[in-house]
Amino acid sequence: MRGKVKVWLSNDDVGFFGPGALKLLKFMDEKASLKAACAEMNLSYSKGWKIIRNIELGLNCAILTRQQGGRYGGGCSLTNAGRELTRKYEELSKRINEVTQEIYKEIFGED
Repeated sequence: MRGKVKVWLSNDDVGFFGPGALKLLKFMDEKASLKAACAEMNLSYSKGWKIIRNIELGLNCAILTRQQGGRYGGGCSLTNAGRELTRKYEELSKRINEVTQEIYKEIFGED
């Protein structure tokens, strides 16, 4: 047994970024396609866009660059702000969970 927390970023108690959104952005960056990332996560494409819009509203900046389809196909990639968000969120989650483990051991003792 161990302690664990889920980290959410929010504005005025409205969460806009958490573990699921991080996973979506990482898949999207890897596949250069929101559609492919949504398929990987079993999310509808419209739900994926809703998540992206909520993140962009929460941050008040674009996190994706979009290229329209056409002869060579479309695609998406993370902006610098999107990459920075994923990097900082992962660091925040890691550090919060490290502190959580220290507190857990203090309260519950070692395994």
